[in-house]
Amino acid sequence: DGIGERHPLTAHLSEFRRHHDIGLTEINLNKLSIDDVTDIIMTELRLPRRLVVELANIVHKKTSGHALFVVQLLNSLVRDSVLAFSPMKRRFDWDSAKVRSLKTADNVASLVVSNLNSLNAGEIRTLRVLSCFGMQSKLSVLALMNDSCLFGGVDPYLQSLIEGGMIETTDSLVVFTHDLIQQGVYNDIPTEERRRLHLNIGIWYGMKVSLDQHSMVGQIEEIDFYRLSFVERNVETQEINAIIGLATNQVNRVDPKSIELSDRIRFARWNMVAATQFAKSFNFGASAHYCRKGIGLLYDNLWCNETFCLCRALHEGAASALLFLCDTQEALKYANILIDKLPFADSLAAQYIVLRSLERVGNYEEQVARGLDVLRGLKLDIPEKPSLSAAIDAMAHTSNIASKYSVEQITSLMRSGTSVDKRKKNILLSLNSIITGGIRSSSTFVPLITSAVVNYSLQNGVYEESALSFACLGYFKLALTGNFEEARYWADATEQILSKSSNSIAASRARIFLYGFVDCWYMPLRETGSNLLSINKGAVAMGDAESAVHSMLFSLRCSFYGGENLSLLLTSHVELLRAMKRYRELVKVALIDVVMIETLTGMKSNAFDVFDGTIPTENFILADAKVKQNIVAIELVHTRRFFTSFWFGDYQSAIESDKAASSVPSSKMLKLWTIYRECYKAIIAFHLYREGEGEEWLEEGMKLLSKFQFWKTISKDVFESKFLLIQAEYYAVSCEIDKAKTSFEASIKAARDEGYVNEQGLAFERYGAFLEALVEMTEASICYKSAHVCYLQWGALALADHIWNKYKLSTCKEGLHPLLVATVVAKHGRS
Repeated sequence: DGIGERHPLTAHLSEFRRHHDIGLTEINLNKLSIDDVTDIIMTELRLPRRLVVELANIVHKKTSGHALFVVQLLNSLVRDSVLAFSPMKRRFDWDSAKVRSLKTADNVASLVVSNLNSLNAGEIRTLRVLSCFGMQSKLSVLALMNDSCLFGGVDPYLQSLIEGGMIETTDSLVVFTHDLIQQGVYNDIPTEERRRLHLNIGIWYGMKVSLDQHSMVGQIEEIDFYRLSFVERNVETQEINAIIGLATNQVNRVDPKSIELSDRIRFARWNMVAATQFAKSFNFGASAHYCRKGIGLLYDNLWCNETFCLCRALHEGAASALLFLCDTQEALKYANILIDKLPFADSLAAQYIVLRSLERVGNYEEQVARGLDVLRGLKLDIPEKPSLSAAIDAMAHTSNIASKYSVEQITSLMRSGTSVDKRKKNILLSLNSIITGGIRSSSTFVPLITSAVVNYSLQNGVYEESALSFACLGYFKLALTGNFEEARYWADATEQILSKSSNSIAASRARIFLYGFVDCWYMPLRETGSNLLSINKGAVAMGDAESAVHSMLFSLRCSFYGGENLSLLLTSHVELLRAMKRYRELVKVALIDVVMIETLTGMKSNAFDVFDGTIPTENFILADAKVKQNIVAIELVHTRRFFTSFWFGDYQSAIESDKAASSVPSSKMLKLWTIYRECYKAIIAFHLYREGEGEEWLEEGMKLLSKFQFWKTISKDVFESKFLLIQAEYYAVSCEIDKAKTSFEASIKAARDEGYVNEQGLAFERYGAFLEALVEMTEASICYKSAHVCYLQWGALALADHIWNKYKLSTCKEGLHPLLVATVVAKHGRS
């Protein structure tokens, strides 16, 4: 079987036949039949035919009946114990599924390829068609070809090819038994015939999904599947994308230079249709692939009158898909081509992609600067040199415009369906990107931009892309002016807009900002964290990895401040970091949180090792943030150091870290961690005053106490336990002992009732310090011991050890504080 016409032995045999004086005996060794293989296995295993017939069929297909390969396969089955003696059955036994799943050997595949000429014309044609699909194809898809006069169908020849060991079938697939067979068949097709095959297959399937009937820019219409010719073949509706991709892939495999220009334009449109469909199903890798293929088909006819709109759609599709895939350099390449080729008014989608690409790589200042150029190109009035007074005036002007509308009236301005203006949506997307970059760089332009966007929406119609600016305006109302009532109005308006929005990327970003920066001041942290987690699930479902990562990061942060178990949070952070490797700027923020948790738990997660030394330490993150002017990251590093110094009682180091954090412009803006930083600063201030450090510390503490007294009116759940603790510290330094004890215990009870075990532990610790100052040593030890238990429950093992050693709790014989015992009983129903 391995000797062809060009083999030297063939030439020698021909020479021998010409000499009559040489006696030549030829013995034809045909392939073993299934019966022959069955007889071999029966003899070797000493088993009846009925038991070995299934195994014989499999072996015959795997070896193509070649005697040598039959023996080799049987020996390998014995060697690998697939075929072995069974003491239970008292005979040889095997797992037919395992034998069937064995890969066809390379030598068998080579043998099959060398014998292709022995097949009939129909079998060869069928194999060639199948090889054009690759290693495997769906039976339901192949069934569509049965009524094609070009191919004559493949069904009549499948069984003989299966028996020949070339292909095999499962419930839904036809698969070549070896990649060498598929490659051999495919390479054996003459070049011109291969070109025709791909074109004919692609055009045939293109007709099945009416690809030529869809618009030039690829906005595929809803297809009535019951009117398509393949419905009667039982092809399921969800296979439509696969068939579109299959048709497009076939024509894409043909060299564009061998295709007429009219057909290249036609097939480029097909690629746009495929790209659009796959983008809708969030398969951005496939979408980018088809856009690039479409552009390649137009290699010598780009941006001419006939292809201008198509080129624009393909470049926009490629840029946006690549942005999703975090390939920012390639995304920028296609976006910049669009900006060069299009008038400014038509380049807004590309401008948005450029802005988002700059955001991805952490160039926030450049992002804002370029964004301002876009705004001025749109004739929006943005001052050259912003100031706080200008920002407040701009927000007041916007509030004055909005005062004419109730929340319900604002949402009635929502545009949807046929009333959507794509250009306005692109404008809002670009503005959203500028706002995001501005917030991360603490740009003074952000309040002005936010006001401009809200004004634009109120005048030109509200879209789901407007939601982020409404949420930001609410945030600036509470952060810059302290007007929490008006902030609530803008938050409610945002909620209403989002309630009428689709589950889009723009809506997800708006929800993340609303929950993570605004609602966290009004609602319990667990509720905020739960809302963020729901965004994460929706974003994962639609393939929006960036929103999924953002929402999970904020959700974990809420869980941290809400007193969730730290060891579980550390595990979740490390898992999240592995999924975040493409988002380096976000990674650095997450790693700061990890360092904080590791310090409290005393556990090392090796989170930095995930990035193979490219982000080695927190000091590297700080230095990198200073270079890139990532103001928020700088503030967060110093805030983390402030927190850990405070928890471990190093108040002088805490003060230094707070000074560094407070020197950063972004620290003036309220954030979730601001609540805790201000609370801890108040405790330090009263402590230092009690230690005789000066009247200025009393003034600082009283100023912060007044702040929390006001904040408590916003949300009892978020602020009450903190306010009561600061109030207790104030009474302590004022020598109002009874009031101090009452407030300490009220703070412990409030933290317990709200489920903040971390705040309960801190309140016990501070209560113990107060009692120790009164020389009530037994009561102080009880409080310290209760704080130790709370920190253990929180998972802050290193902090718990610190408390245990600092206050010598190993010698403490007293029990726990009654308020902590009440917690245990409430939680477990027993003491």
